[in-house]
Amino acid sequence: MQVNGNNFTAHQKECRMKENESDWAVGQELLGDYIVEGVLGEGGMGRVYLMRSYSHGNQFALKRALLKRESDRKNFLTELQTWIDLPEHPNLTACRFFRSLDDEILIFAEYVAGGTLQSWIYDRKLLTLDQILDVAIQFAWGLHMAHERGLIHQDVKPGNVLMTPDGVVKISDFGLARARVRGEEIAGGGIQSVLVSSGGLTPAYCSPEQKARKPLDRRTDIWSWGVSVLEMFYGEPPCAISGGEHALAVLEAYLESDDQDEGLAKMPVGVAVLLRQCFSKSVENRWRNLAEVLAVLTQEYQAATGKVYSRKLAGIQEQAHIKQERLTREGAQWADPQWWLERALQAEGIDAAEAKRILERTAGSRRGQLVADLAVFDEARQRFERLVQSGHKNEEVGLAELCMNKALVHLTASDLQGASNEYERAIEIQKRLVDEDGRTAVVNNLAAAYMNKANVVSTLGDKQAAVALYDRAIEVVERFVHQEGRQELTEALATACMSKAQAIFELGDKRAAAELLNRAIEILECLVNQDGRQEFADDLSKAYMNKAIVMRELGSKRAAVDLYNQAIEIFERLVHQEGRQELTEVLATAYMNKANAERELGDKRAAADLYDRVIEIAVRLIDQEGRRDIADFLAKACINKAVVVNELGDKQAAVGLYDRAIEILERFVHQEGRQ
Repeated sequence: MQVNGNNFTAHQKECRMKENESDWAVGQELLGDYIVEGVLGEGGMGRVYLMRSYSHGNQFALKRALLKRESDRKNFLTELQTWIDLPEHPNLTACRFFRSLDDEILIFAEYVAGGTLQSWIYDRKLLTLDQILDVAIQFAWGLHMAHERGLIHQDVKPGNVLMTPDGVVKISDFGLARARVRGEEIAGGGIQSVLVSSGGLTPAYCSPEQKARKPLDRRTDIWSWGVSVLEMFYGEPPCAISGGEHALAVLEAYLESDDQDEGLAKMPVGVAVLLRQCFSKSVENRWRNLAEVLAVLTQEYQAATGKVYSRKLAGIQEQAHIKQERLTREGAQWADPQWWLERALQAEGIDAAEAKRILERTAGSRRGQLVADLAVFDEARQRFERLVQSGHKNEEVGLAELCMNKALVHLTASDLQGASNEYERAIEIQKRLVDEDGRTAVVNNLAAAYMNKANVVSTLGDKQAAVALYDRAIEVVERFVHQEGRQELTEALATACMSKAQAIFELGDKRAAAELLNRAIEILECLVNQDGRQEFADDLSKAYMNKAIVMRELGSKRAAVDLYNQAIEIFERLVHQEGRQELTEVLATAYMNKANAERELGDKRAAADLYDRVIEIAVRLIDQEGRRDIADFLAKACINKAVVVNELGDKQAAVGLYDRAIEILERFVHQEGRQ
């Protein structure tokens, strides 16, 4: 148990009340850790804000989508998956993470401080041929990397290219262009400007086949890239009047004109020849891919500037595909959302096989899978809600269970507000079923929903609210255990006592926490040792662990080690003998906590050996199971072992361990928003 220091200030709580207003003001605070510093831009899908984190000072570009229909949210989630699945690359703007604000999805992307390529062109920051060709090469390389991942941008233009202050090109808005296609086609909106995205394209840059709404491949992006390169020489959008499909005619007119801007570099003949092939009306006669373009363009760079192109063009580090388990860090499992969607379709009288056609789910990363699962859960929940509203009250139990499962996805994505929203939906449904309809069979689920929401609220910093929710869970379960003899709920009562103990421990009342844990242990020992209910053995182990933490804080370190030994004995049996691999991480946590206690008792070598076990488990989980979500746990183990080996005199080994931990933590703080 560790005290969470992220309590909201009174000012933060006041600002949170304004979070859902249509426009956010500079200085407004969001989600307890972010402040609005400005507006970076806006378009057909919404507005982009500059945000700064209180906890670590990093800046992000927050994309807030304007989604007015159920289909918009579905499309947006599908395309968010495309972007969040992209590997890190120097020429692609990274999608860091997402968070929920009520039913909104907020996208936190890498903030690129130099502005857009469009602004660089307008502000005459690209005056030399060297600069223009360097940007064109980086631009082409970033697009090529995306194309090699099977992605087509479909809205390539200088406004969707970001620039670092030192001239590094970063392509942005992958996937969101296609979200605009679907959303705006449903709305039937017309084109308002040839320079603004509408219907998934920007008319001033689109290819003929895109303008004609024909099937597209990467060569549509090659056309739009060519228009963007022409703009760098032209000084303004070259096809603003005629439309992007007339780019070849505009290029020829530019080359024949005597009225070119003298402040801009002149286009070399070789670049003009390259662009003519980009603008071939026949797709088959266009460049097949941007690798071909780059081979020619780098040669033109050398011919035009007299020097070899020296900027290193990075590739993408391909990762082996690892099957992603649907497990939280604590080992809780959520059901495949496809099953829920099939169940909803069957209740509607629709063939369950239609589920695979409704939403396409492919993901290469853990984060991509989470977004894909959320999209399917959303679709299933909307269908269940419509069923309930149309009179199918028997589906309410399933709807509440679905919300509980969906909450676990939000939790795994560190989207605590999204998890809290889903638990609140489940509580509302289950409380009505118990209190009004007498559906006592869902009492256990109601108690679990109270406890799970309390866990989230506690993590968000409001310990008092968490204690109140735990009390409601205990009240519900006790009533049914003591008044109605529902002995099968005693395990739920033990869990509620354990959870409340953690919250009041973090509020500083350690002795009250110990008393609650004693009550939980008494219940669980009776279930496991007397009734033979071995399915609760892991809960008993967790209760021993939690009491050990409390005893350690109360100064009884030897008692804490004894309790850790009891917990470890059970966990090792469950993991190694019974194959309960989902408890492996919890076993590692027990090793870590015992190691900390042994170190405090002075047995540093025993502590070092235990930290080695933790590191070994964490590395295996990350490398073999793709559990990048526990990398911070690995970092903590490295730090703890570094402290011990330093005390044992091996300072060089300590430095190596610290370096390893810093590398891991920097990535999580700066790239994934893990405060």
